[in-house]
Amino acid sequence: MSSVIEKKCLYLSNFFKTAIEQNRLFHSLILYGGNNYLKYLLSMEIARQLNCTESGEENCECQNCRWIRENKHPAVVTISKIDNKTDSSLTVISEEQVNQVLDTLINSSNYHRVFIFCDAQMKSLSVEEKEKYQEYIDSGFCLPQENIEDKVWFPMGINNSNFSSVAENAMLKSVEEPPSNVTFIFLANSKDDLLQTIVSRSQSFFVGDMDKINYETSFFEKYFENYPYFDMTNALSFAKCLYSYQITKNYDTKYVLDCIQYYLTELIKSNYDNKVLFNIIMRDIEKIEESKKMTDSYIKEQTVYEDLAFYLAKKCKY
Repeated sequence: MSSVIEKKCLYLSNFFKTAIEQNRLFHSLILYGGNNYLKYLLSMEIARQLNCTESGEENCECQNCRWIRENKHPAVVTISKIDNKTDSSLTVISEEQVNQVLDTLINSSNYHRVFIFCDAQMKSLSVEEKEKYQEYIDSGFCLPQENIEDKVWFPMGINNSNFSSVAENAMLKSVEEPPSNVTFIFLANSKDDLLQTIVSRSQSFFVGDMDKINYETSFFEKYFENYPYFDMTNALSFAKCLYSYQITKNYDTKYVLDCIQYYLTELIKSNYDNKVLFNIIMRDIEKIEESKKMTDSYIKEQTVYEDLAFYLAKKCKY
């Protein structure tokens, strides 16, 4: 696999690899979070593992693996407002694009077909963006479009502004009852950016990019000593701990929540073979994403922390 995937989300890649080996991969996936390059590369790695005709190892040179690395595989298709487009609109993924995808599903295929839905643009990167994204661009997977002068293909999350509700609704039947050997992957910044009917019929995974910042975890680790069990009697104490730490250090609420998310992500990395714990942690990471949205709604920090604490403590998750 790409070294950048191994570095940033090996636990997810291994999870998908195991699911593929055991024929348990869900037919519709939502990868959400802030780093769209990372989500796109992970999608391509899933497509590679699904179509590899040999061992599935990262350095496999079978024809399918080569094609996918070159972004030339006939059954691995990127759908965006600028990719695989025949109509004139360059502002949305159109109903026509979706119908073209659905038309291809009428015929059977010897390949496992993967359709990756995202937003994209050709963009000139700033110096800061080049520093941040160059490792993804040089990852070993070619992007859907070659550079145009100084502009590179830049993925973004789909939402109701660039993925029309008409097009989403056209996808519903196939997401509900997909043909065999077909996987849909939707890349979004938030699950809320997709129709709830799509979300409810898909399996969602938060894809974090959390190695650029030093996250502090020691101030709350004692509350996670028996995780996933979380003592209800300590819930308020945990919330007060988070708020006190934020005030003392003059940190942003989202940074404090990122610290917890980072801690749980590291916990996944050391326990990815434990599928029950993996699913619990992914749900808790998802809850932290919801807590971040609460801060965007100007809800008081204490309320955000208390809501999270009581969520963690409200039931035994095993």
